[in-house]
Amino acid sequence: MPGSPRCGGRPLGRAAAALCLLFATVLAGCEPVATPPAPDPPPPAPSGSPSSATPSGEAQAAAPVRVRIPAIRVDAPVGPLDVDARNVLPPPDTNDGTGWWRAGPEPGERGPAVIAGHVDSYRGPAVFYRLRELRAGHLVHVDRADGSTVTFAVTQVERHAKDAFPTGRVYGDTSGPELRLITCGGEFDSRDRRYLDNVIVYARVQDGTP
Repeated sequence: MPGSPRCGGRPLGRAAAALCLLFATVLAGCEPVATPPAPDPPPPAPSGSPSSATPSGEAQAAAPVRVRIPAIRVDAPVGPLDVDARNVLPPPDTNDGTGWWRAGPEPGERGPAVIAGHVDSYRGPAVFYRLRELRAGHLVHVDRADGSTVTFAVTQVERHAKDAFPTGRVYGDTSGPELRLITCGGEFDSRDRRYLDNVIVYARVQDGTP
C-alpha cells in the first residue's frame, strides 16, 4: 500500500505534498515491509495554518466512506490512513476494506486522491484482487460522508516494480480531480513473503459529477 509523508501539514498536502512520498507494501499478515527508494526532495513547505480549503481556494469535499467498482464487483468501505513514525502510510488493517490517504485530497477535489487495498492474504482474495482487470472507461464511484457520490472513469492501468514506483506520476499535482487505486501485483516472492510489483489504476472525474 502507498506510503505518503506529510510535508509540512495539510496545506502542502493535497497535491504539492505528494512529491515527498515513500511507498511501503505489506501483504496482509506477512512481513517484511518493502520500501522503494525515496523520491526527490520535496519543495519547501508553505507558511500558514492548516485550512479547510483546497489549494485552489475551493471548499473542501467530504471524506470518502465507500468505494464501488461495478466492473470488478467491489463495494467496500473506505477508512482514513495516516503516516506512521517512519513517514510511511500503512496498509488498511482489513482485507475487505480500503484506506484513503487522509493528508491528500478528498475524492472530487483537485489533485490525486489515493485509495489503497490488499490484493489477497493467506485466507484468499482481498478487496482489490481484481483491480488489474480494470480497463479505460470503467467507472469508480466514491461515496462521501455528506451523502454525495463522485464518479471517476478509469484512464489507465499500470504495473510497476516496487523499486521503480512512479511517485511523481501517482501523487503529483493534477489540473483537476483524479483518483489512484493501488494494490500489490506481479510475481509473489515466497522467500520474502511479498509481491514484487504494484498495480496502479488512474482515473479522472467524470464531467458533471460534483
